[in-house]
Amino acid sequence: MRWRRLAHRLPLTGVAVAGAVVGHMVAYVLAVPEPTVRVALLGATGHAYWTQAIAAAVVLGLASLAATLRRRFRAGLMSARPQPSEHVGRLAGQLAGFQIAIYLVQEALERLEAGIPAHALLDGRLLAIGVLAQSAIAVVLAVLLAAAGQMAEAAGRALRPPPRHAEPASPPVVDLVVAWPSRLLAAGRGSRAPPSSLVAG
Repeated sequence: MRWRRLAHRLPLTGVAVAGAVVGHMVAYVLAVPEPTVRVALLGATGHAYWTQAIAAAVVLGLASLAATLRRRFRAGLMSARPQPSEHVGRLAGQLAGFQIAIYLVQEALERLEAGIPAHALLDGRLLAIGVLAQSAIAVVLAVLLAAAGQMAEAAGRALRPPPRHAEPASPPVVDLVVAWPSRLLAAGRGSRAPPSSLVAG
């Protein structure tokens, strides 16, 4: 059971990592609209790793999406009835929790790497904008994941082979052996009976 739960949550974690990276970028764009100022801020706050973070987010996001589609497609192949899908609100809440936690840890580690006190994160509006951005992106990702899962499951049901109908079973040999002589006797008795005219005469 634990392995199944872990396998079920791994795709969700990968999507959350990808969403956190996207939310991180959106938060900085909204908080610092001017590109030159934003680039300077990113350089001064320990974002030298950002290219690698984007590449990892793309890989994890695509792998998680593929795992989710595969799981729901197999569910459609195994059952002709639609399987209960995850509630979008619950899925969005889980993603938002993961993404906000990743975002806060990211920001704290980035400032420590740049030699800036971690409490500096509480200054300004970057923290609030980041939390809101992560929550909004979590909702969007939850809706997309739910829709993609439903489509994959529907495709699996459409490609599901039709059920095999059981062939009518032939009568047992014992029944034939017992029934056939009884039929012959009944037929013979009917043919050997004397005509009614002879009996009367």
